[in-house]
Amino acid sequence: MATRPDHLPDFGKPPLNEVVLGVQFSPPKGYQQILAGEVWALFKSEYPLVQELPALEPTFETFGLPHQGQIGGRLSFVTGASHDRFWFLRKSGDELIQFQHDKLLHNWRKIGDQSNEYPRFEGMAARFSAELRQLESYFISLSSQPLAINQCEVSYINHIDIGTGPMKPELWLRGAGFEGIEIDDLNMGCREVIRGENGQPVGRITYEVNTGVKPDRSRLIVLNLTARGAPDGSDIDSALRFIAKGRELIVKRFATITTEAAHTAWDRKQ
Repeated sequence: MATRPDHLPDFGKPPLNEVVLGVQFSPPKGYQQILAGEVWALFKSEYPLVQELPALEPTFETFGLPHQGQIGGRLSFVTGASHDRFWFLRKSGDELIQFQHDKLLHNWRKIGDQSNEYPRFEGMAARFSAELRQLESYFISLSSQPLAINQCEVSYINHIDIGTGPMKPELWLRGAGFEGIEIDDLNMGCREVIRGENGQPVGRITYEVNTGVKPDRSRLIVLNLTARGAPDGSDIDSALRFIAKGRELIVKRFATITTEAAHTAWDRKQ
């Protein structure tokens, strides 16, 4: 398993609440929803619980098209029979696999008293790699075709605890510029282009800032950074490279857009 790059910012007590690694692929030939139980069987020993949810729509980061003002920059193409999305969960509930006919995602999340430890990106990526290869082997058994991956994503969702007092986003976010203004809630977003080695756009980082409320009625700033785009090939190794690059960009940008005071609170180590 790869080790964590030494040059990345690191925090002893980050406000991290959830991490998602995912890929989207062309619907495989030979797969029908009645076979979802066979897919679950691939992972059931570690993820014995299952939930059924509505499917996620296909998403693509596109370039050269008129921007319609949507933060996600998404186009949807829905054809053929409808499919559901399945959550395969660990008994603890802290990690889960999301599967539908054109996506596989792996989530880690804080649960319960929020004391469960993040397994670090390298551990998650190793498990996700193994899960992708298991799924690909299964699809090959149906139609002799490997996964044809067309989009990848990695998301880091942070819950910044701001207590019950006045909301002061400038204490946590650089350039928030709200000093002297009584902020009731917050909703901001922007996007950054990710470029490949040839300088051409291959994806985007989406920055989303919102407010939330904890069960004890104290408030949160929810900071979501998502890197999404097309890998340089349709195979699993290309997808994992994009995800690793997206993670590296997100960790660097997180340190860039948050304040020194926040870094002190989160015990920044480097």
